[in-house]
Amino acid sequence: MIYRLEQDLKKLGSIGVYDGGVFRPSLSDADIEAREFVKKLMLDAGLEIQIDRAANIIGIRKGKKSSPFVTTGSHIDAGKRWGIFDGTLGVIGAIEAVRMMNEENIDTELPLAIICFTDEEGTYELYSGSKYFTGLISKEELYQKKNKYDGQIFGDLVKKALPTKVIERFSYPIKYHIELHIEQGPILEAKRKEIGVVSGIVGIRWLNLTFIGKQSHAGTTPMNLRNDPTIPASETILYLRKIVTKYPEMVGTSGLVKVSPNVINVIPGQVEVGIDLRSLIKSDMEKALDEVTEEAKKFAEEEGCKVSFSILEAQNPVPASPEVMEVIKKSAEFLKYSYIVMPSRAGHDTQNMAKITKVGMIFVPSKGGISHAPEEWTDFDQAHKGVEVLKRSLVELAGEGR
Repeated sequence: MIYRLEQDLKKLGSIGVYDGGVFRPSLSDADIEAREFVKKLMLDAGLEIQIDRAANIIGIRKGKKSSPFVTTGSHIDAGKRWGIFDGTLGVIGAIEAVRMMNEENIDTELPLAIICFTDEEGTYELYSGSKYFTGLISKEELYQKKNKYDGQIFGDLVKKALPTKVIERFSYPIKYHIELHIEQGPILEAKRKEIGVVSGIVGIRWLNLTFIGKQSHAGTTPMNLRNDPTIPASETILYLRKIVTKYPEMVGTSGLVKVSPNVINVIPGQVEVGIDLRSLIKSDMEKALDEVTEEAKKFAEEEGCKVSFSILEAQNPVPASPEVMEVIKKSAEFLKYSYIVMPSRAGHDTQNMAKITKVGMIFVPSKGGISHAPEEWTDFDQAHKGVEVLKRSLVELAGEGR
C-alpha cells in the first residue's frame, strides 16, 4: 500500500516538471493531464465522478444512505519550481484511503466524496475552486478572473477541463470535511511526532506601508537635513518582531521591501514594506496590527516622513471542529501513532469548507519544514501513516455500515 501511494505521488509529480521542481498552474496543459490521471485513479477505485462549473473534480463513494456526505480532498495545482506533496497528498491519499476501504470490504452509512479543488494556489484567485464550491464566489465572477502568468481568462480556459455533462454545483449537504496535508513547517519533525491534529487555520493580515521622504544626494545632504524613509521603515520592521513575540503562537514577517529609486548613492524618496501577520486569535492579530501602524506613524514623524497604510489581504482564523479533532486523535491513538495538536499557519481549501460544515485537518511531517520548493519532501511511510489516520477518521465520521 505504501508502494502504491509512492507510485501515484511520483507519477503525478512527473507531470509538469520544471527546472528541478514542478510547475502545474491551474488549467494549464500540465494541470489538464494531471486531472486525467486523478480521474482515472478515482474511476479505478470505483468512484462516480462529477465535475462542477469551476472544474472541481468530485469522486463519490456511495453509502447506505444518500446524504449527508463526509468529504475529503485537496488540490493538485502547483506554483513554479514546487514539490510533489503539497495538496497532492490530500487527493492521492484520499483515493488510497478509499482503495483500502474497498479491500477491507468497509461500507459506510454516509456517502463519501473526494474533492480535487481547482486553483488552490491562485493562478486566477486563491482557493478559486473551494470558493465556488462553497458559494463564496459566483460563476460569473470566477469566469472573469485573469491568469496571473499570462493574463488569459478563467472562463475561456476552463472549457478544456469540463466534460460534456457538468453539474452546476455540488448540491448535497455535507456533515464533515477533513483534509490530509503535509505540515509545510518544521514542528512535527523537530518534536518527532508522526501526526499533527490541526486545531485551526490561522488568520492572515497583509499590511502594506509606504514611507515617503525626500529623495536627494547621498553625499551632499547633511545628516541632520535628511528625510530618509529607510529609517522609519527599518524601525517598523524591527518593531514588528518585538511586538509579535508578545502574543503566543503569533508570527510576523516583513517579506517585502521596495526601495525607490534603489540606487546606492541616493537617499530614497520612498520605501514600501509588506507585512505578513498570522494568528489563531483574531483579536490578538488586530491589536498587533494597530500597534505596528501606530509606531510606524511615530517613526515616520521623527524622520520628517509621511506614511500611508493599506490592507492587502484579510482572512480570519478558522477553528477546527472539536468533534472532528477528537476523531482524528482517537484514530491516531488506535493506530499507535504519536501526535500533537497544532495550528496550520498556511491557508487551505478547508478554511472555505468551514463556511458550510465542520472541518478538521491531518498533518504529516515535512523534511526540514521545506515546502513550495523542489526540496519539499515527506517520507512515504510517514505519508502513509497520514492516509491510515484519514481512512479510520472517515469511517468513524461516516459511520461503518452493518
